Amino acid sequence: MPHADVVVIGAGLSGLTAATRLAEAGAVVTLVAKGHARTHWGSGGLDIAAPHAARTPADGVARLAALDHPYSYLAPCVAPSVAWMMERLAAAGLPYAGTLDTPIRRVPTAIGGTRRVAIVPQAQSAALRPWGRDEVLVVAGIAGYKDFWPLAIADSLAREAVWHGADRPAAVVGVSVELRGLGDRHNLNAMHLARRFDEGALRADDIAAIARAVERAAEGRPGRVALPAVFGLAAHAETWAALRAQLPLEPFEVPLVPPSVPGIRLWRVLRDRIRAAGGRVQLGEFVHAVRVEDGRVTAVEMEAATRTHAIRTEALVLATGGLSGGGLRATDDGRIVEPVLGLHVEAVEQDAWLVRDGLDPAGHPVEAAGVRADPDLRPLGADHRVSHANVHVVGGLLADQRSIRERCGDGVAIASGWRAARGLASDATRSPIDCEMADSARTEL
Repeated sequence: MPHADVVVIGAGLSGLTAATRLAEAGAVVTLVAKGHARTHWGSGGLDIAAPHAARTPADGVARLAALDHPYSYLAPCVAPSVAWMMERLAAAGLPYAGTLDTPIRRVPTAIGGTRRVAIVPQAQSAALRPWGRDEVLVVAGIAGYKDFWPLAIADSLAREAVWHGADRPAAVVGVSVELRGLGDRHNLNAMHLARRFDEGALRADDIAAIARAVERAAEGRPGRVALPAVFGLAAHAETWAALRAQLPLEPFEVPLVPPSVPGIRLWRVLRDRIRAAGGRVQLGEFVHAVRVEDGRVTAVEMEAATRTHAIRTEALVLATGGLSGGGLRATDDGRIVEPVLGLHVEAVEQDAWLVRDGLDPAGHPVEAAGVRADPDLRPLGADHRVSHANVHVVGGLLADQRSIRERCGDGVAIASGWRAARGLASDATRSPIDCEMADSARTEL
């Protein structure tokens, strides 16, 4: 039976963070997951904390830390873990802009609304800068691409209401750009376009066509141009540099519906880093069972084509997500359960599942369902005692967060994955890690 110091279940940002940090520490790590997670349908940005009235991510973390929230014990890990993450993304050629002290601002979305962000990929960062009174926003789409309708987006962004009182461009105009060879394509999606820019054969022609269309639409006015987030995967840095050099206005990418090209870029960086450090990433692996002896996980079993494949392990990181990711499930008899280990789940009673206002700003009470953990992220049972001594719960599975309303999902994922790796790496490599210590000052992981 193969062996790993740590098995990580789940390929979302929390699982990737934990696996990356553990592999870099020298631990033998295997990450297994049934498929891709939020990276492939999110914006690619890092939502650390943006509850109502928060001015910056740091302010948002402080507000949430004062509540019954994962940040009440994870807050000291947020700054070093986010710095750690951004260092690795930049080193791989995928730099991010913004810090925990960057003001949270409204930026355009692909449906013609705005969203609140502070830390985004460099290719989205031009949208963070305050709008000048004379600036025009050109929304430039690609003809035939149905997930980004530039004229409709521009019409919506021209309305004052969608900016919610924030500064906005003086004018918004949409333009559709014809790219050679796409006229007869059906069901064109973001991955088709990203691969087109990766291949590079038509890149110069495509950028020239976009530049001409933007120049006509801008009519000599200063401003910026919003583009669909499709400009390359492997060759994104090269493509984006060419766009910035040739377009008459400063460009920024706008995240789209899945598949998320910016999110896939993020996923690829972390996956490749795990593998480069000696770890394994196995997708399409459905966890069949987890063996537990005396309150400790000893092996993880996955379903294979004709047999059960098992990995012996010293520890487990459970990064399976919340209700939306399948890490929690609702049963016919009105319970919310954790299906892998049967961990105790804190959740409201079934009578509270139905609410009168599905869009209540306070959120749905089921949102906060999850597994309670001790400060070391070990799961607690109904008796408030640690139920599994070598299991660490991370990310969306943790109780008491409302990630949609609080915009804290990425921050909790990174901080919890980073913190779980601290304790596990100490066991596996005998090199203790201090959550308070800046990453640049450490001598080990």
